[in-house]
Amino acid sequence: MNILNQSLAQMLDFAAPILFAALGGVITENGGVVNIALDGIMRFAAFFGVWGASVSKSPWVGLLWGIGIGILVGAFHAYITVKWAGNQIVSGVAINVVAVGIITYFLELIFKTTGYSPTVPYFGSAVNRISIPFISNIPILGAFSNLTIFVWLSLFLVFGLNFLLYRTVLGLRIRSVGENPIAAETLGINVFKVKWFSTIAGAVLAALGGMALSIGSLSSFTNSMPAGKGFIALAAMIFGRWTPFGAMWASFLFASAQVLQFILQATAKGIASKIPVGFYLSLPYFLTIGALIGVVGKAVGPAADGVPYKKEG
Repeated sequence: MNILNQSLAQMLDFAAPILFAALGGVITENGGVVNIALDGIMRFAAFFGVWGASVSKSPWVGLLWGIGIGILVGAFHAYITVKWAGNQIVSGVAINVVAVGIITYFLELIFKTTGYSPTVPYFGSAVNRISIPFISNIPILGAFSNLTIFVWLSLFLVFGLNFLLYRTVLGLRIRSVGENPIAAETLGINVFKVKWFSTIAGAVLAALGGMALSIGSLSSFTNSMPAGKGFIALAAMIFGRWTPFGAMWASFLFASAQVLQFILQATAKGIASKIPVGFYLSLPYFLTIGALIGVVGKAVGPAADGVPYKKEG
């Protein structure tokens, strides 16, 4: 039973970064803006979160730094794609490419090292975890007995975003802009403001995903972060049909593959032990590709998703 609880807890921990970014994609694309820059935003925030925690010796300050860079990058993406109706794919690719180069440069400039930063205070330490000891020995519930604040926040945001999109006026406006911005404009909705909001909000959620890696699960930034998890998040968003709960279950599925990877590596015997480690490491990505193959052509996103909007007249 302990193994079951530990495996579930590990899955929730692995799922949090993917889930944050997937939720970011959900709100952004429901507002009609494609955001393939999730991976780049996660990388920016993962680094700035560590930088802020290093300077202040507090993971909370690092959290604010990461959110701040998420707002800035999201605003940049909105400026290009909403204000100037620029190509959303090109803008997203540019952010991803710039994130690789500039963060590598910052890592060497600020921390005087290559590959990884020094360790910093983080939310994964025992003092910063949310401990509920009386449920630790209960099957399944025991998985929730010692989680980080990022895991809990990702789960709460699923319910919060679902409520926002489907139970509030703002959510109705976001979805209407994503479906038919012209009709939304005729009803008095400021399409540009809604798109700006959804794009920046999505970037903040993706930023939380990056920090869930660097100052959530780990205590440092490595130059491989986020290791493609932003693209897995995009797959989770599509697999989840652009809904918060769908994105959550898809994130759990992809994170389970990561847990399975560790189990297979630890228990591999005979022929399995001769399989290169790279094969086990690639399992989550194989699962992502397989899941997308299964939904391609079936999953239909918001009708105006990715279509630049220019006000007539």
